[in-house]
Amino acid sequence: MSNDLPSDGHKVVSKGYKYFMVFLCMLTQAVPYGIAQLIQPLFVHPLVNTFHFTLASYTLIFTFGAVVGSLVSPIVGKALQKVNFKILYLIGICLSAGAYVIFGISTKLPGFYLAGIICMVGSTFYSGQGVPWIINHWFPFKGRGVALGLAFCGGSIGDIFLQPITQAILKHFMTGNTKTGHLTSMAPFYIFAVALLVVGLIIAAFIRVPKKNEDVASAEEIKKNRHEAAQKHAHEFQGWSGKQVLHMKWFWIFSIGFLIIGLGLASLNEDYAAFLDTKLSLTEVGMIGSVFGIAGIIGNISGGYLFDKFGTAKSMAYAGIMLIIAILMMILISTHPYGARINLYAGMGWAVASGLSVFSYMSGPAFMAKSLFGAKAQGVNLGYISLAYAIGFAIGAPLFGVIKGVTSFTTAWWSTIFFVAIGFILLIFAAVKIKQIQKNIVVNKSNIILDK
Repeated sequence: MSNDLPSDGHKVVSKGYKYFMVFLCMLTQAVPYGIAQLIQPLFVHPLVNTFHFTLASYTLIFTFGAVVGSLVSPIVGKALQKVNFKILYLIGICLSAGAYVIFGISTKLPGFYLAGIICMVGSTFYSGQGVPWIINHWFPFKGRGVALGLAFCGGSIGDIFLQPITQAILKHFMTGNTKTGHLTSMAPFYIFAVALLVVGLIIAAFIRVPKKNEDVASAEEIKKNRHEAAQKHAHEFQGWSGKQVLHMKWFWIFSIGFLIIGLGLASLNEDYAAFLDTKLSLTEVGMIGSVFGIAGIIGNISGGYLFDKFGTAKSMAYAGIMLIIAILMMILISTHPYGARINLYAGMGWAVASGLSVFSYMSGPAFMAKSLFGAKAQGVNLGYISLAYAIGFAIGAPLFGVIKGVTSFTTAWWSTIFFVAIGFILLIFAAVKIKQIQKNIVVNKSNIILDK
């Protein structure tokens, strides 16, 4: 960290130290969040087979966790304004690690539901709210989008090594394969509980927000970032409180748009593997999944650059186009028989287009919460935005199943395009209107910095 002390006694933090915070956020996404959320689906079949649950009854764990986690998110956002960040980070880590212990001792569905809810709530503290809170503090002006993209690509990086590790551990404590076998021990849950807790505690020892005597951007950087900001202490746009946002018409249009997007993306994220299994070999589906993971890393980083360079509306328009291309690839696959060569090519097209758009729902909410509604209540407003998406996502998966059951996969994918297109149109239109309101507010205040 730089020790340069300006005349006011403040010191400017070095870029290296700020990116160390980004690395810690990336590590948070890769390990604690990866264990808490990304590997849970791998336990579904072993637990269903071990305790003789129905698949539909057990997978409700993800719906309950998503909804409750999103309801808690605004509360966590409000708490971040009043409670030391490290304390909240540690609470989240302990909740998620404790949830894995509950998984390990549970034998009935209510126990697993409780564990899933606690795990999701815990991850809200250090991931859903925690990571954006850290990035927004260390990068209030230049580079915030890229920093968010780098931080959230940690989840994709973690997936690369956590998936095979989890499968290897499950195989060691199972009879049969991961889809038809059953567990001989609940030890995997305790192993991951310890791993999550240990890595989380190490990260918590270093991760923090800037101190009061630390400047995260020098006067020169501020001027370069916004040429109209001639004063050294340019101010962030404070925007609106959580209560004020709830009275804004354009916030509700924005949120409804994001909810409708969630309706479409639920099927694209949850049902793609089950659908591709009916058209391609398991090896080919695995190849497509790997391409999606790599494209997701690129998408998060490039998406952050797009947010910084072009702002919310243009970046989300790009993401919407990529998602529509991805769904068109699914429609193309649905019209061809199993094993057709074009299915593999279209599947790769889906993986690339879908991966490049992941920033819209991963780092996107965190960027948009501050860019559109200001810094005053960014955590609370992020919670509201996340809740809207989570409700859509929770409804979207079963809705896709109903449409598919009544009609066909092709019709279900067309309905997904409809949801995605309408949702992005509403979201982008609302974003443009909100930015116009911001400009009208600061028109005579040259020392206020607005995001694009």
